[in-house]
Amino acid sequence: MARGADVVRSLPGPVLIGVVLFTGMSVRPVRAQEAGESKRFEIILANGRVADGMRSVRALRGDRVELLWSSDRLVTIHLHGYDIEAVVEPGSQGRMTFTAHATGRFPVELHGGTGRHRTLIHVEVHPR
Repeated sequence: MARGADVVRSLPGPVLIGVVLFTGMSVRPVRAQEAGESKRFEIILANGRVADGMRSVRALRGDRVELLWSSDRLVTIHLHGYDIEAVVEPGSQGRMTFTAHATGRFPVELHGGTGRHRTLIHVEVHPR
């Protein structure tokens, strides 16, 4: 142990201060803004299409995202890239909740009984 103490004592003042500052910066706590925010989007489907013409929703990496779906008919919705699926029945609300960890542009598709898929909106996740 004495040897380690000798090394610290032999470091020039500015180097020692730099080491202390660098170490302090690398272990600082994550602020709430860096950890992400909660983003909530309500999306209404009518006849299998987004009712208000919304084309995309945006979030930042680390955000907690909640997509709330309403539909006038039974539908299955799939968020690609995050592999989340929701079944939405008329009169009830479907929910997709996830932490935006992957950046990019991800389609949310309506999956039909005939095997056809149609993009409803895109979820865009941008770097923080």
